Amino acid sequence: MKLTSEAMRSLYQRQTARSVAGRGDCLLADVMTRAAAGELNRSERGMIADHLAVCSDCAQEYRILRRLNPSVTTQLGWPRRFIGGFSTGPAAYAFAAALLIVSLACAIWVITLRRENARMTARLEEQLSNRDQISQSFAETRRQLEEVMRRAEEQQKEIVEMRRSLDDLSQSQVNVPFADLELQDVRGGAGGGVSTVTAPPGANFFLLFLHGAGGPHYSDYALEISDGQGRRVWRARGLRRNQEDTFTVALQRRLLPAGQYRLSLYGLRAGRSESVGVYTLRVRYQ
Repeated sequence: MKLTSEAMRSLYQRQTARSVAGRGDCLLADVMTRAAAGELNRSERGMIADHLAVCSDCAQEYRILRRLNPSVTTQLGWPRRFIGGFSTGPAAYAFAAALLIVSLACAIWVITLRRENARMTARLEEQLSNRDQISQSFAETRRQLEEVMRRAEEQQKEIVEMRRSLDDLSQSQVNVPFADLELQDVRGGAGGGVSTVTAPPGANFFLLFLHGAGGPHYSDYALEISDGQGRRVWRARGLRRNQEDTFTVALQRRLLPAGQYRLSLYGLRAGRSESVGVYTLRVRYQ
């Protein structure tokens, strides 16, 4: 796409403008004034031309001085247009020199004001940017604080619930329900069917008597409970078989909602787990 002259001028201005903190290599006001008045040697002119090519702000200030320069330079020849001897007298040249000094001072003053205005504008923009950043940081801190308070409230509720459960569990229980379960699939054989335990209201535990553990003895046993979808809900090791080849397990009401469960019994030996058999249990609550 072909750029217009206006677009090229705008692009040059954006790409070569001073940074927010200003540029330390920019031309001094008196150097700019001498350049506009044509009072530079060849090396100085080359140096200033190179700088004006990469700094649009100094280039704009130079154009301002160039517009002021005709009125300045003509003041040097202005006494010759006076009538009479006064036009070539010392007073006329002194007056023209004074006008020149005032014009140069005005030019320097214009450049100084322009640069100070640019610095103040940049400082204001930086302060506004910092204020936005502080506001965003404050909002993020407030959001994090609210999240921490929400989590603290949830943890407090969990603590209250755990204390209530602990109080319930620490109470003596009467009429504890129980169920006798027969081992199935022992060395390929078939055992009992589904056993059911029915827990009345207020019962926090129920007991399971796991029978039919025959076969080889293991130094340790593990029991794994899975729900109807095959998801494991509990696993424990350290079971011991008693003299009647029976295991006794007490389970919490809250651990097993109503439904059917599969209990898998394993024997542990030399770091390996060997399947002993399974039990099937249905849990009901009144």
